[in-house]
Amino acid sequence: MGLEESLRREIEEKGVLRLKPTFVARNFYPGLNRLGLKNPDAGPRGEYVERWIASCVEADNPIKVENEGLSEVMLESVGATILFRDCLKLLPDLMLGEGYAKSHDKRFGVLTKILDIGYPIPWHVHARKEDAWRYWRMNPKEEAYYFLDHPKALGPIPYSHLAMHPGTEEEEVLELLKRWSDDKVLDLSPAYRLNIGEGFHIPAGVPHALGTALTLEIQEESDVYNILQARYRGKILSKDLMLRGLPNEEAVVKLIDWEVSTDPYFYKKYHIVPEPVENGPEGDGEEIWIYHPRRTRKFCGKQLKVKPHGKVRCVEKAAHAILVWRGEGKIRDLRIAAQHGLDELFIPYPTATEGYLVENTGNDWLIIYKLFGPDVYP
Repeated sequence: MGLEESLRREIEEKGVLRLKPTFVARNFYPGLNRLGLKNPDAGPRGEYVERWIASCVEADNPIKVENEGLSEVMLESVGATILFRDCLKLLPDLMLGEGYAKSHDKRFGVLTKILDIGYPIPWHVHARKEDAWRYWRMNPKEEAYYFLDHPKALGPIPYSHLAMHPGTEEEEVLELLKRWSDDKVLDLSPAYRLNIGEGFHIPAGVPHALGTALTLEIQEESDVYNILQARYRGKILSKDLMLRGLPNEEAVVKLIDWEVSTDPYFYKKYHIVPEPVENGPEGDGEEIWIYHPRRTRKFCGKQLKVKPHGKVRCVEKAAHAILVWRGEGKIRDLRIAAQHGLDELFIPYPTATEGYLVENTGNDWLIIYKLFGPDVYP
C-alpha cells in the first residue's frame, strides 16, 4: 500500500492524525529546558529551544539540517511516517477541505511554536507582505503570543520590548543601525511585563524582543527576520543579520511599520486577554479564545478545558492542529496525553466539521490548544 492510500485510510478509519514532536535548534539564545527533552544540547548548532507544531516550514539556521522544522505524521496503521507538508500535497481536499485547499494553495497556512528561551531574543522585525516578497520571495510573518502555565513559566527576564515609544523617528533608528556598536535601540522600545495566561499580537513590521516566559507562538508560515540590535549577550552580532541581503540600513528602516510601531495605544490594542468562546462546545468543559479572530484573519486559536472524567463534543469550521498541554484522555478512540508522542494531532476537515468527542480519562483537568490557519472564523 502506497503512502497516499495509507494516509487516506488513516483519515477515514481514525479521523485524527498523530504528529511526531519536532524540535528546532537555535544558537542565538540558551534555553531553560522546559520542552521536556532529556538533553537539549545540539552541539555547534546550539540548543533545542523551540518546538514547532504542524509545521510545513524549514528552519533557517546557519548550520543546515535536512528537513529541520518539518513535522511528520505517524501512519500508525502501517508503521510509517510522512511529512505533514506531503500529506497536504497528496490529499489536500481531505486534509483541509476542498474550498480551503483551493483558496490557500493546499497549505495549512500557519506555524505554531513553543519557545523556551532563557534570554530575550534580540530586537528584530519581520517584513510586511510587499517587502517579504520583494526581497526574499517569502511570506510575511505576523505573529501572536500566549504565555503558558509551567513550573518555570516566566524565566529570568519576563519582559518584552515591543514596538517603539510614540514620537520615535526613523533617523534615531537609522543612526543606531549605522553605528552598529551597542544595544541602545532598546531605549527606543517600551518593555512590557509578561503574564501567564495572557499574550500579545505583533503585526508584521513591528520591532520586538520577546522575553523569557514560556511562549506558545502562532504565526504566518515564514522564517523571515532582520535583527536590529547590534550588541547581544555581550557580543556584537554580524551586520549581515541586520541587512539580510538588503543594500543598506535605509532599506532596513523602511521595513518598519511606523504607524503601528509608534501608536500611543499599542499596548491597549495589541495586548491579548483571553475571551470566552460564544456557543462553545457541548458537555463538561469550557473554551476561550487565546488568539481571537477579531484581531486578525491570518490565524486564531482556542484553549479547551475538560473536567476530570468529563466529555466534550467539538465542532469546528476548519481543519486544525491540536496540542495537549495538560492531562490525559481520548479524541475519538485515539489516546492523548501531555507527553511527547501523544500530545500533537491534526484534525482533518471531515472530522472537524462533522464533530468529534474529547474525553478526559484522568483526575485532573485536560487542557488542549486548538490552532487554526487563516480565514477560518469571521
